[in-house]
Amino acid sequence: MPMALYGWSNNPFFDHTMPAETALLQSTTLTAPIYARQLRMLLQQGAVDGDRVLAAAQLDWATLLTDDSRLPQDTVTRLVMAAMAATGKPWLGLDLAASLPVTAHGPLGIAAVTARDIGSLLAVLARYGSLRNEAFSWEWRVTPQGAVLGATEQADWGDARGFVLDLMAGAVLHLIGAATGQLPAGLRVDMPMARPPWAAQYGRYQPVEFRFGQPALALHVAPDARALPCLGADRHAHAMACGECDDALAEQAGRSIAQRVAALLAAAPAGRYPQLVEVAAAVSLTPRTLMRRLRADGVTFQQLLDTARQSRTLWLLQHTHCSVEDIAAQLGYADTSNFSRTVRRWFGATPLVLRQRDGRDG
Repeated sequence: MPMALYGWSNNPFFDHTMPAETALLQSTTLTAPIYARQLRMLLQQGAVDGDRVLAAAQLDWATLLTDDSRLPQDTVTRLVMAAMAATGKPWLGLDLAASLPVTAHGPLGIAAVTARDIGSLLAVLARYGSLRNEAFSWEWRVTPQGAVLGATEQADWGDARGFVLDLMAGAVLHLIGAATGQLPAGLRVDMPMARPPWAAQYGRYQPVEFRFGQPALALHVAPDARALPCLGADRHAHAMACGECDDALAEQAGRSIAQRVAALLAAAPAGRYPQLVEVAAAVSLTPRTLMRRLRADGVTFQQLLDTARQSRTLWLLQHTHCSVEDIAAQLGYADTSNFSRTVRRWFGATPLVLRQRDGRDG
């Protein structure tokens, strides 16, 4: 099914001209790998070659299954687009959301389903949602008409945006259903996209009302629905899960500036590594202050950039079948010979030797 059915590239409710800081965040948004694993399993169950789809995103199942490193946005986007093309289902995000067990969301999922009521569940999602995917920030507001869980998009997903919006909305609704045993009346979802031709797919969430063409993704909750108790409410389990989430937030906030910059560079698309001034803007520092802070951590920006390139090079050589020429291009090298000399300097071996050590050729 053509992706033009989405209509998001021309969506008047989403501005694709983004400031430099947001454009950099697009390159540094990280997603927990469990969602890619679950997507591959969903494809396999639908008689689609999930490994071929993974390969289109330069992933392989063995590595994805054992490596807990978060996936950068460009990798996730390639995976999503390949999966939708392979299945012909532009609503695949809804199918993936329906397949996710509570445990796929980690401590966040446990904290949600052990909350006291739907209102408490949604407050948990607002507080900890960024731990699972940094592409959205969340806000929980109680209003005279009930309450609203609102999302702010932090990245431009391009043609994969509809999949991501469907996944976010569907995942929230499935957590509510898992926690309460039903989807109650009094829920309304605002979708910031035009009504798609396949809108009947949202009927699986009855009696939830969906409104399209809205300015932002949001879940509106009537007072009666907000007070509906969770069947698995457990004060002790809830406190423990929230404690794990708080620890993760603290770890995220307490990373040194060198660790934060290293994470930004590691998540950047290969061949599109950000400049010092872009990284400084992303961490809310001036370039001069960033350089001073990095020196205090005992490292320079260039050293961190070289480390990111080395790690990406080794990963591509050992976990993909891309040619050396393609890898050189992805790393920003126009001259393959220069790339090979650089690899030899980094690792003491040529790209071909490194690949052969891993049992691959090319």
